[in-house]
Amino acid sequence: MDSASAHPAKAFIRTLATLAIFWRILFYRCLGLLLGRSRAFADASQRASRWVGLWGAYRRRALLRGLGANLADDCHIEMGALLSKPTIVIGPGAYVGAYCTLGDVRIGAKTMLADGVRIPSGPASHGVDCLDIPMADQPGAAQTVCIGRNCWIGTNAVVLADVGDHAIVAAGAVVTKPVAPYAVVAGVPAKPIDDRRDQPNG
Repeated sequence: MDSASAHPAKAFIRTLATLAIFWRILFYRCLGLLLGRSRAFADASQRASRWVGLWGAYRRRALLRGLGANLADDCHIEMGALLSKPTIVIGPGAYVGAYCTLGDVRIGAKTMLADGVRIPSGPASHGVDCLDIPMADQPGAAQTVCIGRNCWIGTNAVVLADVGDHAIVAAGAVVTKPVAPYAVVAGVPAKPIDDRRDQPNG
């Protein structure tokens, strides 16, 4: 099938996927009225994460979009990925690998998240300042983490700060400070090890 005919076919499959899970969208919207939008969204994401194959990916995206997430038509979210916040944004052509865990995050176009990437809602989800109050009972300060366009986040990386356009985060790195555009960072905590603009092309 050539590219000219592929797009109508994909649009048709997206429509079928939306129809297939329409009742689930209605259910979770009603559940949101009882439990709150965020809890209902997280529940839907957990259940949808178990759907396998390409058809599962189409239905997963349709369900989460139907519940308010800003997901591009052609982004791809693999099985096992958990999205916990309905405020999430995933741009065109972006890829979210298997078993990623995402909080309040903005992911730019054509960015790739390898398997097992963790991007919570910033570094301060739980308060820790009061020693006489359990940390679980202290209010946190959730933040939006922004991942730029055309980035590559390696397997099992943990990202707690913004990542600029065209940057690379090595596998297993822990990002605690903002990453500049085109930077390559690695380590715990992640530090710059290269700049992509300094590399010869092809």
